[in-house]
Amino acid sequence: RVQMRKIQSLFVIGLLGSVIGAGIAQAAPADLIKKCEGCHGADGNGSDLNVPNIAGMSAVYIGDTLLAYKAGDRPGIKYKPKDGDESDMATVAKSLSEEDIKAVAAHFAGKTYQMHPQDVDAALAAQGKQLFADNCDRCHSDGGTIAEDDSSLLAGQGKPYLQKQFENFTSGARQMPKKMAKRFEKLDDAGKAAVIEYLAGGAK
Repeated sequence: RVQMRKIQSLFVIGLLGSVIGAGIAQAAPADLIKKCEGCHGADGNGSDLNVPNIAGMSAVYIGDTLLAYKAGDRPGIKYKPKDGDESDMATVAKSLSEEDIKAVAAHFAGKTYQMHPQDVDAALAAQGKQLFADNCDRCHSDGGTIAEDDSSLLAGQGKPYLQKQFENFTSGARQMPKKMAKRFEKLDDAGKAAVIEYLAGGAK
């Protein structure tokens, strides 16, 4: 896994070069973008609260995430879109080439992120806001709304999606950086629920 982290770091450097330089070497194939949009929605913004909106996330984060799925460092969750076949991100990512990953990452990074409208418990969200500020805001600035952090955009993601990711972090099914694990382990179940409520409500 250490070696994979090194490979990912090298990939990110290359990805930055392709994005910041004279332009993207090649656009993402239309059929590949359509496949992504089948689960994540048009331009990376969907309506299913179980699936994250990926529009507007940094190209570095999207690329690193796809590599993590491809390497098996992040578990894929089975999902079946309304008019499609069941699959999961780990299976999808394994079929992608490095050029595919760069192109897909750049494509969705260039779109505008939209939050899921959903009802939340205002009092619980207020508790989560303080917990998030104390434990998470250093890496997920302004409630997880800043793409330039090269971290996932968290505010306004679907509550079911957030709950599943927190469950995976808690069980160890999904790995965390050491500095994140130290903070995450401070949260009890009630604290995690409060943070999820805060994020689901748009981190206001």
